[in-house]
Amino acid sequence: MITNLFLLYDPFGDALSPVSLIVVGITAWLFLRGLKIHARCLGRVSGWRRTVFFVGLAAVLVATNGPLPPLGHSLFSVHQAEHLLLRLAGPLLIAVSQPWLVLQAGLKREWRRRLALIGRARIPRFLALPASATSLLIGALFVWQIPVIYALAQRIAAVEALAHLSMALAGLWYFAMLFDPRDPPEGARRGARLMSGFVVIVSNIFLGSLTTLKEVPLYGSEIIAANGGRLRALADETIGGYVIWVPSSMVLIVAIILVLNGWNAAEERRWTSRYELMRKSNAAALEFPETAEELRLKVEKPNRDMGRTLALGAFAMFMIVMITVVTIVYALG
Repeated sequence: MITNLFLLYDPFGDALSPVSLIVVGITAWLFLRGLKIHARCLGRVSGWRRTVFFVGLAAVLVATNGPLPPLGHSLFSVHQAEHLLLRLAGPLLIAVSQPWLVLQAGLKREWRRRLALIGRARIPRFLALPASATSLLIGALFVWQIPVIYALAQRIAAVEALAHLSMALAGLWYFAMLFDPRDPPEGARRGARLMSGFVVIVSNIFLGSLTTLKEVPLYGSEIIAANGGRLRALADETIGGYVIWVPSSMVLIVAIILVLNGWNAAEERRWTSRYELMRKSNAAALEFPETAEELRLKVEKPNRDMGRTLALGAFAMFMIVMITVVTIVYALG
């Protein structure tokens, strides 16, 4: 009896989420605390990074508080807007601000030591691979869009909280990998990061197009069906599918642009580092090619990797178009 009451009781409330307020509040407090320590040891954090971080936290609050959660229980389209903020927009903004060192600085020394040990474990290292992080992000979308599981999350508050938490964590984990400023082997390969963005876009378009173009409602919008009949419920789910299809893909396009910008910045850092070494050491001057053959050997592998990445990107965009066309033809047929 007590278990049933706990599962049916909504810990978030219809328009106010104490859980999200507490989690976001603690995160903001750690960040502000870490800013002071970071300023003393590593220098001040730029204003734009602080602003973007708090805008990302605000996106999470908007998705879990205010008018969106109550509407999301009756409107499938609004619920997908919540997912967009929790899974993509909010985590992207937070990860772009690179708050990890600042947040670690806000922790006590013992917690920092434990966090470092966890980071060196085998499972977190495996999950940090581009393929693993991408799979987690896509899985967080597809699993919770299964009609039976979606309906369960709508009825049981604890399941809905788990859904929102998994989406936010999967988004943070993915974008932390994507925007990691470190070069390999500490960070993921730039080409793999770029391809992961295309893979996520294809998954968004695939699921979004199927949801948009289907001819029957699947998500049991009882309130909508009671008020406006089957057509209104189907129209609501069509709008929700469009949210998965287009706005979500646009967020990933922004992420891909940022990855390319980070790739260029990494190349500039490496070139500057080599140039500084050459000025200090004659041996380091060997890093700079002096003949056409040496230049060819020097740039052959990076150019080949870039060519493969761009070719795979073009293939991914081709597949996006083909999947969209096939889906439309299938739906109209």
